[in-house]
Amino acid sequence: MARKTHRPDDILWTITDEHIQHVQSVNAGGSDATMVTLGSLLDTMYPRKAMTKLFEEKLIHVNSHKANPHTVVTVGDEVWIAMAKEKIDYSPAPMDLVVLYEDEDLLIVDKPAGLTVNSQNQISLANGVAQYFQDHGIKRKIRFLNRLDRDTTGCIVIAKSGLAQSLYQQQMDNDTFEKWYRATVEGVLVEPQGSLEFPMRKSADGIHYEVHSNGVMTRTDYKVVVPNHDSHAIIKNEMLDTASVDISRHLPGVVDKSVSNCGVIVDNVDNSVDNIEPNVGNISAAGDNSVYNCEDNHRNIPVNSGTTAVDIRLWTGKTHQIRVAFSHCGHPLVGDTLYGAQPTGKPFKLRAVRVIFNHIRTGQRIEVRV
Repeated sequence: MARKTHRPDDILWTITDEHIQHVQSVNAGGSDATMVTLGSLLDTMYPRKAMTKLFEEKLIHVNSHKANPHTVVTVGDEVWIAMAKEKIDYSPAPMDLVVLYEDEDLLIVDKPAGLTVNSQNQISLANGVAQYFQDHGIKRKIRFLNRLDRDTTGCIVIAKSGLAQSLYQQQMDNDTFEKWYRATVEGVLVEPQGSLEFPMRKSADGIHYEVHSNGVMTRTDYKVVVPNHDSHAIIKNEMLDTASVDISRHLPGVVDKSVSNCGVIVDNVDNSVDNIEPNVGNISAAGDNSVYNCEDNHRNIPVNSGTTAVDIRLWTGKTHQIRVAFSHCGHPLVGDTLYGAQPTGKPFKLRAVRVIFNHIRTGQRIEVRV
């Protein structure tokens, strides 16, 4: 429903000559290059589906007047995109949320272990976010931009509007929105870094996921972590020149110093979105090499041979992707008994430690860490 007053999270901006020129360049060859409509302008800036909904709800204005896609615009006109008021779509439940970042469009919190993101018929993180929204007067639906398993901890990103969800989803689709993880796996990885490319699908038991030629192609990149002087289980967060430091391979009481230079260490993570290959049965050369290296170098390494801490970036977002990829290579995550690890009595070691994205209002590159 339309309203007459601005709220802090509304989007207001003035059309510039650059805006007009960009639309005209995109639509070169049109019958009247001097005429620019609001719809053609917004098409160059926002997802059309999100704009269609806002137009239907009469929430887009030009110079404070309701506008439609055919409204002609020019330099100096003020565009006002009002954010719709919505009903919170989960039952609020008190929860001690650790807020890592918040602006008009996003809320990023640190999910604890043992809590699902939004499971039905049980208290989940969504209920705690609903309580937070209610307490802070945020009258919006809860839109998760990523998911974490029950025992995975770290950065969970919530969009506060459908427009924000669409814009940040675009960044995930084109790999601009980065999600990084930190994990500890069984055994000592032979290579200091690598790319694991496998087709994955849900197994017949409906619980596990597995590497299978009929699955969706996935890509998991990793680098072995640089140890901290006090504890080799802690990753240094800064980008490091690894020519001067040791790589972290942890034998019981021993740090393997056989590799001292592997290039620049990445800081951490997860996914973009599923990039489904048209022919998932044809694994790329990189994927074939990953499988070969896994099977020849990493298989059947006993847990007492130590552990390795790794930073991970997912280029795709298949369920359990990190867990399946490393298990397939004979290096399940420490404590991940579902995928073949030795029991430790504790949750498996996987944490979403960092997200990086372009702010949709300012364009600034934002990095959020736990």
